[in-house]
This record gives sequence, structure tokens and C-alpha cells, in this order.
Amino acid sequence: MSDHSMPAGVATPAGEYPFEFRGSGGEYFRIWIVNLALTILTLGIYGAWAKVRTRRYFNGSTYVAGHAFDYHASPLRILLGRAIAVVLLIGYSLSSVFPIALLVWLLVFVGGLPWLINSSLRFNARYTSYRNVRFGFTGSYFGALKAFVLWPIFGTILPFFWPLAHRARNYFYVDHHTYGGRSFSCSYEGWEIYKIYLIGWALFIAIAVASVYVGLNIVDLEQLRSDFETAEQNPEELPTGLFGLFVALYVFALLTFLVVGTYIRTMAFNLAIDNTQIDGKHWLDAKLNPFTMVWITLSNLVLIFVTFGIFYPWARVRVARYTSSNLTLYASGGLDNYMTEIAQEQSAIGEEVAGFFDVDIGL
Repeated sequence: MSDHSMPAGVATPAGEYPFEFRGSGGEYFRIWIVNLALTILTLGIYGAWAKVRTRRYFNGSTYVAGHAFDYHASPLRILLGRAIAVVLLIGYSLSSVFPIALLVWLLVFVGGLPWLINSSLRFNARYTSYRNVRFGFTGSYFGALKAFVLWPIFGTILPFFWPLAHRARNYFYVDHHTYGGRSFSCSYEGWEIYKIYLIGWALFIAIAVASVYVGLNIVDLEQLRSDFETAEQNPEELPTGLFGLFVALYVFALLTFLVVGTYIRTMAFNLAIDNTQIDGKHWLDAKLNPFTMVWITLSNLVLIFVTFGIFYPWARVRVARYTSSNLTLYASGGLDNYMTEIAQEQSAIGEEVAGFFDVDIGL
């Protein structure tokens, strides 16, 4: 690990523990196909059990220092959360014919979004464990409001500040997670996230310029002009040339945003993970290659399309395996001693029981 990726003020690591994903596409396919069949047969009711089985499989296949994560959520609690969501959706559908109702529902959604985000993050953290020690989440309503509503609105109005909105979301997510009562923390300079976005925007411009250059050299402009004139005279019939142009523009936009979006998300993920500490004693490192992620994403989409969705389990496992293989936990002291210390504290304090209304809405 380089000194650049080592958080300031943290001692030289005494232990290096790479993450490892031991699952396979074939194993997950058997889980996925049963989940899909039962969810369809039960008109969606089994979806809550499918979600728990899936999370339990991926957590149980992810190892650090020879131990796997686990997931303990009750499907009935998830089903309750989804039932609430369905009731709200029905209420919205029935009242959306009234213009004033749309404004009311917008206010309800914006006002309820922070609660939904906190509820989902707290639910998933509480029911995730590593070596029998639970994670936790302590985010507040106003903290989520600022990170997921106010910052995005500000960044949309003034796009120059969108990278800072991204950083605010990372901070809220990391800083409010705990492990055995020990806090996570994340901190990095603003220029680091701006550099990622600037490279992403430059990549977007480069792809656009290259595409225009190639297009001008392969498109018959006279034929294209003739096609536009034909379309104006007879709007009901779209000439083949124009149809091909629109398809090409759609594919270009899709690929461009996929490439640029994957680059930004991957590099921002690396940045946040590289600057995450646990209890001020241990830290994480991520070395995902953004262009490898682009290749995995594109090839997964193609393979899912040509197999009519059958490749989906293998696609998801590919992402999990690649991500895990590029994550490392660095411990400044003995990890076993640290785990023993946390386990003893938890047994003395007792495990917090989730409130009945703290349900997973499925965000």
C-alpha cells in the first residue's frame, strides 16, 4: 500500500487482509432461478425472502481474514416495508388525478426521503455482521436531508458544485456506519473529487469529438439532408437513414454516459474507501480500475441481452468478485485481539433490538 493511500495519522499496518469473493455464477444461478420462479408464482410476495437469500449468499461468500460476513434480516419485516410502499403507491395512483394532490405527494416524498434512506441503511447495517459482531448506522434525519436532498438540488442548480454534493453523500454514508459500536470515518480534500469529475468530463468531450469526426466521415450528408426533407413532407414515414441516425445517437448517448458514469463512480468509490478509517486504528484500500469496470459492465449488458437475462447471475458475481479482489483491510494491530475486545464489549452492553417500525423500504 502506498503512503498516498494511507490516511494521515495512522500507524504502519501490522496486518494486511485482502477481501475475497468465493461464490460462483452457477451457485447463484440456482438461488436466483428459484427466487424468480417463486416470486412470480406468489405475485411478488416471495420477493422479501428472495432478497434475504440473495444478500445472505453474497455476504456469506465475501471473506476477510478467513471469515465471511453474514446477513440476519427477517423476510417478514422486509415484506411489511414493501406492503407500506405498495399502499403509498396505490394512494398516489388514486389521488394523482387531482393537481393539488401531486404537489402534496411531492412534498411527502421529499420530506419522507431522508427517513426512508436512514431506515434502509440502519436496517441493512443492523442485520449485517462479521465474526458475530453487528454493524450499525447512526445517521440523522437532517443529515440525510442535507446529503440526499439539499446538496443534490444545489448541485443541479449550480453543476460546478456537484462533486461536493457527491462528497457529502459519501461522508454521510461512511461517517454514520459503526462496527461493534466503533465508528467509521472518511475525509478527503475537495480537489480530489473535482479531479475525478474533470477527467470524466474531459473523457465525455473526447468521446463526443471522436464520434462526430467518425460520423462526418461515414455519413452521406446529402442523403441525410434529403431524408430530413422527406420526413418534413411526410412525418408519418421515417426514412431508413434517419431511423439509423436516431438509433446511432441513442446508442452513442447510452455508451457515453455508461463509460463516463462508470469511470466517475469507480474512481469516487476508490477515493472514499481509500480514506476510510475504522475506529481510527484500521483502514481500507480500494484499487478498482475504472476501465476494467467499464468492460465488465458493457460485456455484462451484452451477455444479459443475448441470453434473454439468463446471464444475470454470472454478471452479478463477476462484479462482486472483481470488487472484492481489489479491496483490502489494513489493521494497525492484531485483528484477532481487536475482535475479541469488541465481542467482549458487545456481550457486556447487549445487542440493540431494532424498533418494530424500523423497516426496510427497499431503497
